[in-house]
Amino acid sequence: MNFGTLKDIFLEKLIESHTTEDKSGKDLYRNFLKILKESETLRTAFIVFKNLESKTINTETSATEYLKESISLFDKYRGDKSLPTECKKLQNLLESYDIDYSKKETKPLHKYIQDLIVTKKDINSLDKIHESKSNVISWLMSEKSIVNESEDTIINKNIDPKKFLDIATQKFNEKYKDSLTEEEKEILKVLRENNEEKTKTLVSNLIKETISLVNQNLKDYDSNVTIKAKLLETKDLIYQMMENNDSSSSKVLRLYELKNNLKND
Repeated sequence: MNFGTLKDIFLEKLIESHTTEDKSGKDLYRNFLKILKESETLRTAFIVFKNLESKTINTETSATEYLKESISLFDKYRGDKSLPTECKKLQNLLESYDIDYSKKETKPLHKYIQDLIVTKKDINSLDKIHESKSNVISWLMSEKSIVNESEDTIINKNIDPKKFLDIATQKFNEKYKDSLTEEEKEILKVLRENNEEKTKTLVSNLIKETISLVNQNLKDYDSNVTIKAKLLETKDLIYQMMENNDSSSSKVLRLYELKNNLKND
């Protein structure tokens, strides 16, 4: 199976674990990283795919040379160390988690990259190789966001903010699509704009409102030890969020979830 497709599946499962109650995606992604670190072939593929996806090169000559050098890194990974063979380790990992990846579509760019890596050059494959090379070079010369990250950073912190935002807002829409309030519409608007200051303000307001609801519930259920203990745990969780200065989409959605649950209790 295509490495780029597999990489995206693991990333999507990780992102989903931040937007749902199912945390198995985090464990799955940790195991994915473990396999990458143990396989030089897969680790190289991870970096090469990520670089070719995100890099912008202004001239065709430079783009051609960069692509050539990137693909040549796989010359030493043949036989048992070939990319298709090593990808089976990732497929086995997905299967161990009962994840069906058979219907996952492969992005054209990922197909072109892997074709260049694995296709043996002969008279019958020249057209295929030429088409793939032309398409990847065109992609490299197109304008896109450039992310400068070291190998260690990429491997240990590979969350695509745009992909995260898309999935986070999708999950929000799925849950509240039948009766969106004005507040929910405003939350979606802020998430889509991806404005750091607006997101910080939203997080701050949600924290204040949620703490207020917790305090009110503590008064209402003062004699119920079980509920009181749960409310204090919730309050502690919110304070932990306050100490963490990031203003991610996951924090917004989690706070709104807490606030909504407190209103309904």
